[in-house]
Amino acid sequence: MDHNSLRKLVEGQLLRLEGNAFQDCMDRLGLVLHPGDYQPVRAAGPKGDTKNDGYCPKARVFFAAHATRGERIGRTKAKIRSDLDGCLKEHRDVKVWRFLTNDTLPGEVDQFVDNELRPNHRDITIEVWGLKTLAEEICKFPQKQVEGIIDVVFEEARPDPNTVQVVPLNHIRSGGDLWPILSVSAAWMPPVEPDDCTRDEQDLIDGAIQTFIDWLEISDDVEASRSGVREAQRGIDDLLENLRSRGLALYSGTGDSGNRWSIRVPIAIFKIVREAKADPQ
Repeated sequence: MDHNSLRKLVEGQLLRLEGNAFQDCMDRLGLVLHPGDYQPVRAAGPKGDTKNDGYCPKARVFFAAHATRGERIGRTKAKIRSDLDGCLKEHRDVKVWRFLTNDTLPGEVDQFVDNELRPNHRDITIEVWGLKTLAEEICKFPQKQVEGIIDVVFEEARPDPNTVQVVPLNHIRSGGDLWPILSVSAAWMPPVEPDDCTRDEQDLIDGAIQTFIDWLEISDDVEASRSGVREAQRGIDDLLENLRSRGLALYSGTGDSGNRWSIRVPIAIFKIVREAKADPQ
């Protein structure tokens, strides 16, 4: 995939993230940017996260990750000041303080950082990485690492022989994640699975995919009942847990039928991959 297309897809994924999902993504980025030095941090107890969403103990780089998409200017400025002041109060020898957000900050916020915060903290490098900067930094890595950072798989879909689409497939962790894909899709592509599957794994994958397709085909009827949707999602939860127990993960998304039929319809795409083992800390 060319760099420009990859950057646009990464920006689109970053824009979707909120709250803890954005912080988790920034942790994965930190681990790749600073191998062997980055330490994720989460809130616990009355002191919270001590105004530190992750840091590098050796390089003394501290991160503040906050999804600001659609947030009011005053709140963003207050959040940046509070996080910076809190970090400097709680931690020693801060050399770089880096604010990460999935938005392009308004000029008033950028001016606030440059005219007020930086002059008051000249011994610290204060950086703001917005949407464009984050996407560019992420896209400096090979595509497989990019997929790991934003937790998607970019699949080349060919619903029509004359069309090629690059579709971001999201890591599906629950029935709640998969149901919106099943409920909007009118068809599906043949699923993709690892080449080295055992017969038992093939049977497990075949059964799971067939169940997903069955739910897709009757999703209109299921959505007439709230309890029906809940039952479907719980059943999907069980299937995903069965896959996880064998070290397998589901990635899914929707493509476009292109010119395959007389009208364009969304097509569900399923890809089973082997889950990467976490690196020992």
